[in-house]
Amino acid sequence: MQITRDLFNDYLKFSRLRSEALVTKKLDLSDMDWFYPTLLLPLGIFKMDHHDIQVIPPRDHNVSNYFEIITKSGETTGNKSYIPIIKLPATREEAEEKLRELNYFAAKECGGVNALQFFIGELTENIYEHSDFSTAYVMAQKYPTMKFLEFCIIDDGITIPGSYEKAGIPIESDKSAIEIALNGKSTKILEENERGFGLSSSIDELTLDLGGTCLIVSRKGSLRATDGGNDTFNIDEGHKYPGTLISIMVPFQKGPVEIKGRWR
Repeated sequence: MQITRDLFNDYLKFSRLRSEALVTKKLDLSDMDWFYPTLLLPLGIFKMDHHDIQVIPPRDHNVSNYFEIITKSGETTGNKSYIPIIKLPATREEAEEKLRELNYFAAKECGGVNALQFFIGELTENIYEHSDFSTAYVMAQKYPTMKFLEFCIIDDGITIPGSYEKAGIPIESDKSAIEIALNGKSTKILEENERGFGLSSSIDELTLDLGGTCLIVSRKGSLRATDGGNDTFNIDEGHKYPGTLISIMVPFQKGPVEIKGRWR
């Protein structure tokens, strides 16, 4: 089953709320009737980073409670439908332990323990190898009625375009940096046969083997990926993200999924 909801629309909603809050000093969530991770995670980080901005909660009491639980917790609870906003540790080894929890959280409905392991592993590698981040966060939510999982991971690092610029590799635009990463070009230009971002193979696994979708926003470069192909594009200055956001949706699977290990 291919999920048709556009993750980028949630990112645009976040961007609008962020822009308005920076001007008015109020994060007005009063009209919100639900939060998916692609909207909720960047909003939660924005809230944590801007204590001077007043948060106007959703009028719907249940939605307001959900927002508070997810954005304040930081540790998993007895609830099996979500992993709240968790800050990733400073070391890759500790992060792998945290993300292993996410993998097992997704295992039953999303094809077994191996189905997302490669994709999650690639995210971890990319963040710790390439981004020079100070903070990174992850959250996930299952939707049993609609039968899909969505998770989002965000870091405040130098971005994918910034990684190439730091390495002295010229890029025409932030969009082209995403395309270069999809082609597997490493930023470590002095090391022969160095593995690059690994985006292409992991996205193929997600979209073709699991029928999932992916959104990447890194500075002003963006990617939408589905089983129909990859669409890269630039966003304007007002919508750019000063780090990297990666969000995925995965439909529940009928049983264990054999990952084909696609490589380009």
